[in-house]
Amino acid sequence: MIAIGGVIGATIRWAVGEFADVMPPEQFPWHTLSVNLVGCLLIGVAASRLRRDTIAWAFTVTGVLGGFTTMSSFAVELNDLADDGQTGTIVAYLAITLIGGLAALMVAERVTPTRRQADPA
Repeated sequence: MIAIGGVIGATIRWAVGEFADVMPPEQFPWHTLSVNLVGCLLIGVAASRLRRDTIAWAFTVTGVLGGFTTMSSFAVELNDLADDGQTGTIVAYLAITLIGGLAALMVAERVTPTRRQADPA
């Protein structure tokens, strides 16, 4: 289930990248930031709705959302920005990603009614 979810999430992430404008390294990586913030928001929703020791959690969070969000692209983009000497952009990207991701997760958990489902399998 994790692998199937991962294929789905990674495919969606790939599509976002394909439909986003290809940006040179000196520009801000909006598409990766957007994917990661939306992923954090959805993980917050899942954390309120699903039990963590279930197949539903494994498929949804570990698989789909783990495949959708991207630490690897984030790291490569930070490296590209560093190679280009974009220190200010690096600091902004790090701060927005970390603070924004945590905020998205917390907002989602607060506004999503808690109803953790039992694992049907």
